[in-house]
Amino acid sequence: MRLSIVLPTFNCASLMERHLQAMALWADLADEIIVVDSRSTDGTIDMIRERLRHPSLRIIERDRGLYASWNEGIAATSGEWVYVSTAGDTIEREHLLHLLNLGERSEADVVISSPRFVDEAGAACDDLGWPTSAGIASSGRKDPFLLTAEAGFVLTFLHCPSAIIGSSASNLYRGAHLRARPFPVGFEGAGDSVWILRYAAESRLCFTPQIGSSFCVHPKEEEIRGERLAELVAKIMAEKQQALARTNVEGALIQVLANKHRLLGEVQSVQQERRRLWHLRPRTSAAICSWIRLSFTYFRKRNQFKKIRARILGKFVPHSCYQAITADIR
Repeated sequence: MRLSIVLPTFNCASLMERHLQAMALWADLADEIIVVDSRSTDGTIDMIRERLRHPSLRIIERDRGLYASWNEGIAATSGEWVYVSTAGDTIEREHLLHLLNLGERSEADVVISSPRFVDEAGAACDDLGWPTSAGIASSGRKDPFLLTAEAGFVLTFLHCPSAIIGSSASNLYRGAHLRARPFPVGFEGAGDSVWILRYAAESRLCFTPQIGSSFCVHPKEEEIRGERLAELVAKIMAEKQQALARTNVEGALIQVLANKHRLLGEVQSVQQERRRLWHLRPRTSAAICSWIRLSFTYFRKRNQFKKIRARILGKFVPHSCYQAITADIR
């Protein structure tokens, strides 16, 4: 069995009309489609039963939980490749074929592409500036490429808390690799970010400049910021020491990355307090003086952060980290 589709849903009937129309154009490529619905009450599951036609369709109903639903669906798959078709996000048939072809040729664990951005009605939105696009642009390559394990690790932690893999609805995962590495459930709305933080050092990442999917912009339930971000990075680095050693990641690099994320947490915390004081009413002289002091601190720390970031890129991500695949991939 080659391709498994996981469709997680929860009260998303307003998005399913456009979503199912898009799926109908490529559903025949799938060997199985697994819907995981968190007991929707708005007619989502009825619409799916009526509209989604596939000979190997399976519907799982479970209690609510974003990445827990993903994991249950992924665990039920048996395909060589897994595509997570999140509600409101769409992919084109030719792009899905491109990802499949690229994954097999490159022997990657994750094939990554950038999406277009749309609102819930499907209208174009401003680009969110995700690191996926920045990473592809900085490689200087016009064709698909692989990252070395060390470069994947460095770029993942460099861009955190944004996920270098972008949206899973723009990517393709090797089934066995993903089934052995479920998404973390403790960070609702940020599971993709935490997943790649944990597994970048042991994942073969392939990037393609081709764009053929769309991401539906909607508010996240949770963001990783401030002290929580620094704590998370420190915890994951401690968890993965053995994996990092296998990729020859230098101890100096680990320390630099840890300092970078500690500083990022400080920058975010200072900025949050600056915003609070700026919007404080009535605006007292004491609040204004505090805001001025914090502003100097903010710009000083932000400048330090930029210098560390530039140092990491210049020293630890040379151009040789971007490995060409084959020129005939389409």
